[in-house]
Amino acid sequence: MAAQAEATRFGWLTPDVLSIVAGALIAAVAPLDRLDYVARGLTASALADAAPSAQVLLVTASPEALREGLCERSLPGLLERGRARGALLIPPADAFCGGAASRAGAASATSAAGAAPVVRMPPELLRLSAGDVVGFFPLAAGERAPELGALGVSAAPWVLKKAPQSVPAVSLRDLADGQVPASALEGRVAVVAVGAGGVAPQAVATSALPPARGVAAVLGGLLDGGRRASAPAWVPALFVLLAGGLVWIARRRYGSLVATAALFLGVFALAAGQGVLAARAEASLIALPSALFGLAVAFAGVMIVRGLVVQRSVDRAAELIHRAALFRMQGVHTLPDEEFWPRVARLAEQAHPADLVLVAELPAGSWHLRFWNDRQGGGESLVAERRNDVRRPPYSSEQGVPAIRLSRRFLTKQDMPAVVVPLIAFGEIEGYVFFCGPVAEQTFSREPERAEHVGRELALLLRRKRLARTAHGGAGEARGGRSPEDDLVEGARVALDDLQLFGSLLRSAPVGLLYADAFGDVRFVAPEFAKWLRARDVTVPAESASAALPPGSLTLGDVLGATSASDAAVSLSSVMASDDGIELSVSAPEPAVLSVRPLRRESDGSSWIAGYVAALIPVQQAAPVSDNVRPLAVRDAADPLCAFQLGDVVADAVASAARATGRAVRLEPIRGATHALGHRGELGQVLEAFLTDVAGRGLPGHGPVVSVREAPQGVQLSILDVGFGLGLPESALQRVLTAPGSAPAGLEPLGRLILAVEDSHGHAELKTNDGWGITLTVTLLRAHPRAFVSANEGGKPAAQQNVIAIGRAGPK
Repeated sequence: MAAQAEATRFGWLTPDVLSIVAGALIAAVAPLDRLDYVARGLTASALADAAPSAQVLLVTASPEALREGLCERSLPGLLERGRARGALLIPPADAFCGGAASRAGAASATSAAGAAPVVRMPPELLRLSAGDVVGFFPLAAGERAPELGALGVSAAPWVLKKAPQSVPAVSLRDLADGQVPASALEGRVAVVAVGAGGVAPQAVATSALPPARGVAAVLGGLLDGGRRASAPAWVPALFVLLAGGLVWIARRRYGSLVATAALFLGVFALAAGQGVLAARAEASLIALPSALFGLAVAFAGVMIVRGLVVQRSVDRAAELIHRAALFRMQGVHTLPDEEFWPRVARLAEQAHPADLVLVAELPAGSWHLRFWNDRQGGGESLVAERRNDVRRPPYSSEQGVPAIRLSRRFLTKQDMPAVVVPLIAFGEIEGYVFFCGPVAEQTFSREPERAEHVGRELALLLRRKRLARTAHGGAGEARGGRSPEDDLVEGARVALDDLQLFGSLLRSAPVGLLYADAFGDVRFVAPEFAKWLRARDVTVPAESASAALPPGSLTLGDVLGATSASDAAVSLSSVMASDDGIELSVSAPEPAVLSVRPLRRESDGSSWIAGYVAALIPVQQAAPVSDNVRPLAVRDAADPLCAFQLGDVVADAVASAARATGRAVRLEPIRGATHALGHRGELGQVLEAFLTDVAGRGLPGHGPVVSVREAPQGVQLSILDVGFGLGLPESALQRVLTAPGSAPAGLEPLGRLILAVEDSHGHAELKTNDGWGITLTVTLLRAHPRAFVSANEGGKPAAQQNVIAIGRAGPK
């Protein structure tokens, strides 16, 4: 209870409130001391008073007049006749009026009444900012302190000075010759400085050498009450608290745009308030840069932290349940048959080229099919075979075994062939799919495995629907009806299913840009991906309020069709057949790689495609090679790029590694012809060295397992238990993939193997097998050997240079 009360007491200390407090503390501490000093000086200079000064008179003397001793002779008399307050000599004028200053000082020391003081200005007295005089440093205890005090010069960090044109200025020669009456000095401090001679009277002030003009302007402002100092530390802190609170309220009630406007309003108020305060109060100069920095910290905290605050679990659960009710991406058993079967037909049409696609449902406990078609709304009228008995041809062979076959008298159009594909999952027939037309016949004759892949995935989808609907119906009968609590549980179950699916998406996709459900319908597309599709004349509908596209508005087949070239077409079956997906290079509008891969789910020993994810990855242009980059060594001409049987090379390397280490190196049965393209000699050497290294390091009974097989991507070599042999995790081995030429100590054989694979235009990858070691997979280009023969003189075929022998070469 005490802990709960303590948490309630400090519940208002949210991250955004703490960021506002942190900004106020920054403004109070003022860490930007140098910038604050410059800002105060600029503020004091910007508020210069333009009223004429009655306290200061700038007296300029030309170098000629100073050399003639005019200042030495006439300055004391002029100060006495004009009843001046005193004179301040600005270097280098003090070198020519020093005698007068000495006598005046002696007179002031011996005479009771005293004469007007004449004081040299020490250079260390001036406080400068941005090259301009802004005030006076504190007076040090010494001989000049009382005299400077008599002239009104006192410690003032910043002064609202007089404008240069508002300080009266006369020439010393004009005063000495009587052209300007001596009464002009009455009650004023004469700032004596060196100036140019022979200038017009109105240009006398601007002719004075720096810093005389600045000293006269600052001294005039100081004597007229322009002394200014720093404001108390709580002033900027209070302002940041108020401005941060305004931004916080605007962010919570009206959004980010209004909060940003509130920030700009606070900055304007700070600048305007600084001007008003500095013009009226002495201790009013705020540490402006530090205050702005504190306000920026408060604004960033409110905007960023507030955006990252997670809503309460109850609200999040309600949102997920609502989204699940809208999407129903994986609840295939909840779809009515009128929607489910046409979507299955649409999926089959994307995966296999055909002029017409029919799907047939086999109801439980029945031998007669029910046909569906996406375009005509039903397929019964298109089928010439009326019995629809799956035990008879063309649904089964003459022996009653269901198998993929080509039928020419299945449809009412006798001239239209049909590829009959039974949908079999775990030995049970779930239905049929029929790919009709010459296009389907040509595709089946050229790529018969495509129909097999499509049939397997559709069968798993139908089985999942049947089992889920059976379980759902049985549970409903057991409950005897549905209650609101049952609907809540069902919604939570679907929401959890969607979360698992999108978790798989985030883990599998390099960049999550597009998602399509199990039927191939695109349900979410990112703005950049949609922009790319529109550039390729693909119609992309606008997103709904739930950020999802309606089913059927855009299909994955449309996306793949946008990448089709004139000489090769890409279909969904290529994605279905590969666990790792496919990668397609696109050049317009910018070079990029389109990566499409299926999202598979596993349950009860079966695996099915639950959706598809696609990523559009921009390709960076290669930068020009610098002069200090060492080029790769030229390959030895004795090992050219050629076609060879990878299985033979692997078998020799495994045998050599086993003999060298005395440990078992297992080789799985080689599947396929495994004709590959590469540098055979180099690959054989580095593979043998790598297997010897891994087998020698591995524990007894944990030797590497090697397999070679044909894959859609090419010829693949897989080596299991790499992690046990090298004793390193996948994260350490991934570094070798990035920089194989600079592999760490102990991993040089792996680096050389990767370099050899890349030299043969292949690629390598490492994959963790859920705690069962790490697998190194090498993929090489598949070679298609061709034999060309011609008759020699004896009538027998003669070998040509472009003939590649198939199989192991015999002894010469």
